[in-house]
Amino acid sequence: MRRPGPRGVALAMLQGLFAPLPTPFGQDGRLDLGALQALARAIIPELDGLLILGSNGETPYLSEEERGLALRAAREVIPASKVMLAGVGAETPAGTIERCRVAADAGADVLLVLPPHYYRSAATPAMLEGHFRLVAASSPLPLAAYNNPAVCGFSFAPASLAKLAREGVIVAVKDSSGDIGALYATLREAPPEFSVLGGHAPTYLAALAGGASGGVLAVANLMPRSLQALCRAVQAGDLKEARRLQHRCAPLAEAVSSRYGVPGLKAALRLRGLPGGYPRAPLADAAPEAVAELRRLLDDVSDEAPAAG
Repeated sequence: MRRPGPRGVALAMLQGLFAPLPTPFGQDGRLDLGALQALARAIIPELDGLLILGSNGETPYLSEEERGLALRAAREVIPASKVMLAGVGAETPAGTIERCRVAADAGADVLLVLPPHYYRSAATPAMLEGHFRLVAASSPLPLAAYNNPAVCGFSFAPASLAKLAREGVIVAVKDSSGDIGALYATLREAPPEFSVLGGHAPTYLAALAGGASGGVLAVANLMPRSLQALCRAVQAGDLKEARRLQHRCAPLAEAVSSRYGVPGLKAALRLRGLPGGYPRAPLADAAPEAVAELRRLLDDVSDEAPAAG
């Protein structure tokens, strides 16, 4: 098992650009671990790390055994110098803790916890904070919160995130809400060492400009160079260049996230000659008209293409 280092080491890990790796399946729906490793090898060189078993990894469609297999296969090809985030959310503290242990045994560095959301009317700040405290008390690795209202049906309150950060329960948040005001509130209220990662491509420039540590973005699977350059431009105070790069990334980012989702992202990877695989039922593959649009958008940024795996 990879043991967690000091809290500062974990925090230092969560800076930069991360891609939520899709989980490749064959057209028959079977998990393709060889394709997963080939895809990870192809895209990791220009990234700071990968998220395994996030929303783009179709994590609800994997069995517990498949989750462990995917995590171990990914760690075999992710260099030690790169961070492996692992999605571990479950509806109960006990279920989440068990997934934390599996991910730690597989070699994860930091664990991304999606809040329980089935009984969303009961998901008060007190309930969510209590859930994270229980998980953190038994987790072998540092925790990051996953704020994803599109999945959960609610947004994690900045005050709760800041409270958990001050208590040392969580070291970071991946904020996919697109609510830049709430993201700024988290940055303002949380301790300065707390890592905020933008998870919403349309507001990525705004997140970086406000002090975010980096991002976890679906389009990073396809456009890592422009996204890394965007971060450097913000750090250099070159707002004109940062805006240009944000606008450059926007059309493809929108296509592989809110418009066509996971099927679109996998189709785009296949168009690039990368082993993205196919969605698992009940998700259907991207329609021909979507593939045609994705091909056009990829042609517009053809200089971004990573080496085929």
